[in-house]
Amino acid sequence: MNHIPKGAACKLLSSLFLSIPCQSQAKGDRSKYMKIIQKFSETHEEELKSMGPDFVYGVIGAIDGERDPRNLVLLFNFIPTFLTRYSLFHMVEEMFEVFACYFPIDFHPNQNDPEPITRDMLAVKLEDCLCGTKEFAEHCLVLLLEKLDSTLTVAKLDSLRLLIKCCHVFTIAEIQPQLDDVWKALRLEMLPGSGNKEVFDLALEATKKIAFAAQTDSKTEENFLTNVFISLLGGISDVASKLFNNSIKIALACASASSGAALFVTNKLVSLILSQLQMDTVGALQKVALVEVLQQTLNVCKEMGVLQQLDKEIVGAAQKQFIQILVQEDDASELKKLAVASVTNIPQVIADENRFVVYTNIVHILLSAGNEQLNIEDCLYQFAVHYSVEVMNVIVDKLVAKNYDSASRSTLRIFNALACLLPLEPMREKIVQFFLNLVFDKHMQQEVGILALQSLEVALQKPSGSVLAEELRTKYNLIDKFNEQVHEQGSSYTSDYLYAMSTLMKAMMKQLTAEAQKEITTKHLTGMDLTRLTDLYLTSGVLGYLDETISLEDHFENLVQDLTKLSLNAEDENVKTLCDHLLCSLFNRMPDDDHHRGVLMKLLAFLRKELKGHNKRVVGLLSWIGKGLLARGHPLAGEIVDDIAELLDHPSLGHAAALAFEVLSVEFPSLHLPLIKNLFKQKLFVFVMKKLEQKVEQYGETHLKALVFVYKIAPHLVLKMNIEKVGPILLKCLSATDDHVLEAALKIVLHFVNEEDNFFRDHLQTLLPQLLKLAAFESSMKVRILALECLLQATKYPPFLLLPSKQDVLTALQTALDDHKRLVRSAAVTARLQWFLIGTSKPDE
Repeated sequence: MNHIPKGAACKLLSSLFLSIPCQSQAKGDRSKYMKIIQKFSETHEEELKSMGPDFVYGVIGAIDGERDPRNLVLLFNFIPTFLTRYSLFHMVEEMFEVFACYFPIDFHPNQNDPEPITRDMLAVKLEDCLCGTKEFAEHCLVLLLEKLDSTLTVAKLDSLRLLIKCCHVFTIAEIQPQLDDVWKALRLEMLPGSGNKEVFDLALEATKKIAFAAQTDSKTEENFLTNVFISLLGGISDVASKLFNNSIKIALACASASSGAALFVTNKLVSLILSQLQMDTVGALQKVALVEVLQQTLNVCKEMGVLQQLDKEIVGAAQKQFIQILVQEDDASELKKLAVASVTNIPQVIADENRFVVYTNIVHILLSAGNEQLNIEDCLYQFAVHYSVEVMNVIVDKLVAKNYDSASRSTLRIFNALACLLPLEPMREKIVQFFLNLVFDKHMQQEVGILALQSLEVALQKPSGSVLAEELRTKYNLIDKFNEQVHEQGSSYTSDYLYAMSTLMKAMMKQLTAEAQKEITTKHLTGMDLTRLTDLYLTSGVLGYLDETISLEDHFENLVQDLTKLSLNAEDENVKTLCDHLLCSLFNRMPDDDHHRGVLMKLLAFLRKELKGHNKRVVGLLSWIGKGLLARGHPLAGEIVDDIAELLDHPSLGHAAALAFEVLSVEFPSLHLPLIKNLFKQKLFVFVMKKLEQKVEQYGETHLKALVFVYKIAPHLVLKMNIEKVGPILLKCLSATDDHVLEAALKIVLHFVNEEDNFFRDHLQTLLPQLLKLAAFESSMKVRILALECLLQATKYPPFLLLPSKQDVLTALQTALDDHKRLVRSAAVTARLQWFLIGTSKPDE
């Protein structure tokens, strides 16, 4: 069509419009007809414009009355672009009516259509057509107001969505002539409304969009907001009114539309709320509701950036109310919780005298370990951001001067609050020094030192943690001091203290640059004796989050040997776990060269030899080494998985081997694996299935436990692709007696049944009796609930498959209805009801 001679496009389309009525043609031909119009309109725009109204008239005649959904999609996609290019002349209303007849869309898709067209798809595209040109504004608003008056919910929803679209496309000047009628219609949907939440929410959003659009014309904005507020006045003025909550929602929606609307609404709303708070007749719950409205209103003002522009008297009166609550109310009251949240959000407008009341409350709550639901830490931080000198002098100095002789709830809360202030530079030095004094004070209880270490760790995990980490390294020489502390003659530290110290070092190392990490490892790894508990924890802290680019070649072999001995011989379980994690991380990050491979092969040979002594710890250690290698995609990972899989048949090591697969599968948040290759979970699945898939009939409890651990972390798509192998194993797992195996297997089965998977469809006669048996499984409530959920989802399968089992299921579920756990009874009622309805006629039949 790009090569048609000049002038031919007009002649061709004129002939087409005159000689071939589009809507008299077959569906396929109509589609071609419309595509011709679309292509010409895009490639011969100037030429077709010369036809004037005749071209537009021909297009209207061609598309008017189209009913085929695929042609409508083509049409709805094409027309918005057409409307932006071509003038409609005197046929604006005619073109609009072509599309108005489809509104709201009444369409039910063909379930057998391979590429179905949905009602929602057509509705969205129709909106684009109805709002395709500014000339449609008046007609569009009249149409949606008419349909909004309908009793059909779908018509209301589509009308409200169209109104929201209008607010995006049309200017307020184009909407203004219909604005009063629009608000009246919206008011009816919200005050009191039909009770349909979706309709209410969309009407609320439409109101907000109108208020947002109106900000471009101050007079229109003021008139609209005034009309809205007059309508809301009755509901807002009486907290006991049924319209109160909806009225407040509308007022706040308008306030959040623009800065002007926020000022308008707040200056009127706050006065009404405060006047009600002064009434003696207001009950406790109503007072809570009123204070909550005050809080929400000021929050909106903060979000809109107009707090400083509010009327000073109104802000002062609101403050006075919050301060009064802080002084008079008990810490456990809901009012105090709201008052604390309120002042937290508006510290910049709290007057001097009121701020000191807030500070007094903060100190009181922290020292008394008051109501933990009071978010006093956030309140302290927000005031510290705006008034750092005041907070330092009035709160921080007082808290750090206190004597902390025990790890009480109050101590924990104070330390957490101080840790929240560490991102603020003016306070950091004093608070860090306070914590470190507690840590390195020889006379301080170690439990208090542990809390101080944990507080510093929390601060390091925040976005600003890198600054604190660098200061701890350079300014305070933290790791040097830890080294000196634990090696000081006569010193003795609990494993809990050493663990907290190690965890803090890890958090610090994680935030440091690779260059800084290298400097620390070079200085501190040499001379470490891992047979000493203190050195083990120090080494763990240094190596915990070490960058993969830092070489450990000089220390690697000694570290592996020492950690292996400790893991196999340590009596303390925490020490063993620490060694296992370090070995896992070391082998994950080791370079793939002859030296490091040799160390690994030597270790594996040693461990295989130790297995002959039936040492269960060796199995666990193998799993940690395998985990590190598996995550990085090392070729020896498969051999280790095979070694562990072979032990599943072992009479004394089988259980340990099954638990080893949990180690291989589960993610550990505290474990650092620098090198993680994609699809390593899939690789574990492949390794295990390749080793075990031939022995399905011989599987014991240990095999099932191992397989379930692997299935649990495998992507669902992988399981689905291998369902013919996985399915029989899952069914066999449902006959196990171990709670963990059953729970994991049921979750996987539930996912498949929910999808109406064909494998379980074909094995319903096996699956249903197993589920009924598990619905009465005594030792685990979770297993019973999951079995009942599977039975519920099974009702999605075709009735002819379920009817033979219906009576058996209904009879068996009678027992679950009397279960001693409420959640189980609830699940049983739901499942039994759905099974009862199988085979019955639907209401519309």
